[in-house]
Amino acid sequence: MSETRLNKDMKPATTVVTAGDGAYAWGALMLVASMRRNGMPHPVLVWAMDWNEEQKRRICALGGVTVQDIAKTRQCLACQKPRIMGCDAVKTDWVCWVDADGLFVGDCSEWLSSDDADEMRIKRCDPPPPDFTPETLATWKSDVARFRGRALEESRYPTRVQSGVILLNRKWRPFLAAWDAQINSVLPPDVEILMKKGSAYYQTDESVLASLLCFAMDAPKVSEQYKFDGKVDSSRYYLHFGYNPKPWQMWNTYAMRFREEAYRTVEWLVGKGVVKAGEVPLPLRRRWWPLYRLLSPLAPWVWRAMKLKRRLFR
Repeated sequence: MSETRLNKDMKPATTVVTAGDGAYAWGALMLVASMRRNGMPHPVLVWAMDWNEEQKRRICALGGVTVQDIAKTRQCLACQKPRIMGCDAVKTDWVCWVDADGLFVGDCSEWLSSDDADEMRIKRCDPPPPDFTPETLATWKSDVARFRGRALEESRYPTRVQSGVILLNRKWRPFLAAWDAQINSVLPPDVEILMKKGSAYYQTDESVLASLLCFAMDAPKVSEQYKFDGKVDSSRYYLHFGYNPKPWQMWNTYAMRFREEAYRTVEWLVGKGVVKAGEVPLPLRRRWWPLYRLLSPLAPWVWRAMKLKRRLFR
């Protein structure tokens, strides 16, 4: 497949979309800042739940950003990925979902479109994770057949997918609608977090998407090369913080390896005047690093306390 770097004088062919509640406003801000810092000019659409005006002002100050307010819901916002990707506010030929808890390292512009409109660019789990069982595939096939009318006899892919970054041509809006409908059919309407291990839909929206990619008759093909994980070019990739709590809340032992990129992104934001130095959360201030490194083993317990607080006071 041939690809060329985006000519910065050309209008980008892709809209980047993301979403988050107020707790993810700093994550979304850092994500868009990493794009602009690395010369990625793509329009960005942010679906924001419970953001204040200052949070909206900051991210819009980066240019080319549209913030769409969404009603408060108990449903995990990740379950709204297909609705966001397929919404009318996206005007470009391609749309790219990016989780709001990560950064772009380097200029990834050339990977935000493809010559193949039938291809979905998404990461496959290779090798398949231990929780990917024949029983999971059987449930997926049954549900796809039940809600889509029919299903393939054999799975196209022997694995799950990870949906931190999803690139798709807008010709697949009907597929996005099918994904949205399947989410609403097989997941509880008020699911907030990943379902219990052992469930066929343990990874919520990701598992529903995987079921359609495996068994739906009218699904895009999954690209052979994901490209955003640094295996194609170690100088350009999407860095995913992954586990909780997030770096703007507290550093966990996994995310610590990414601290330099996080610090540089925040310092770029301060240098551009988007935020003042005193407004930066303490974990994202370089001089506080020794303390948060010392506290990082406690991060899982801090996250449990944060979840309990949300349940008690929502």
